[in-house]
Amino acid sequence: MTYDAILTATARVLVKDGYEAASTNRIAQEAGVSVGSLYQYFSSKEGLVMAVMDHHRARSLARFEARVAELAGAPLRVALGALIGEVLAEKVADPRLHQTLHELLPRMRQLGYVDSHELKIFRAVRAFLAPRATDIRPRDLDMAVFILVHSVNALAYAATTERPEYLQGDAFVEELCSLVVGYLRPEPARPRPANRRHSSARRGEGSR
Repeated sequence: MTYDAILTATARVLVKDGYEAASTNRIAQEAGVSVGSLYQYFSSKEGLVMAVMDHHRARSLARFEARVAELAGAPLRVALGALIGEVLAEKVADPRLHQTLHELLPRMRQLGYVDSHELKIFRAVRAFLAPRATDIRPRDLDMAVFILVHSVNALAYAATTERPEYLQGDAFVEELCSLVVGYLRPEPARPRPANRRHSSARRGEGSR
């Protein structure tokens, strides 16, 4: 209970006060525990932030992997729409915490944080695409997964921070889904219509 209370308090303080103001004393006060109790679990503020990241990302990963398993036999567009919807729903659930942790991730990586969850997301998406490899355009699945995961995450983050209204309803999910399907299964280029003026000129030349 104390461990969970400290993690919850850390997340609240990060969102309310920011990283610089999130001292171990402030977090202990928010959690209702002594600083000594906090240090029994965490040796530093950085360790607290990394633990919150792990907790938040592990929860998201578990939900995403469960959806991938559920959608294994679904048509490509249906499955992609559901998976993208899952990604966006996670952002909507706590947008301020998501934004805060996203902005802190590069800093934590510099301090030695290893983001194993991203690798697991890549593996889950690759496992989803592998049985469909003969039906999609990209031949390099690893590159395709890299492009898709980072593209969807970047657009989801941009919507969370700049256009939160896009996350209400299904329109944004549909647009992202069309973007992804267009990358995986581009439609053949349609023949360009003949230039009417050019065609008329040619007909005129033939009549003379």
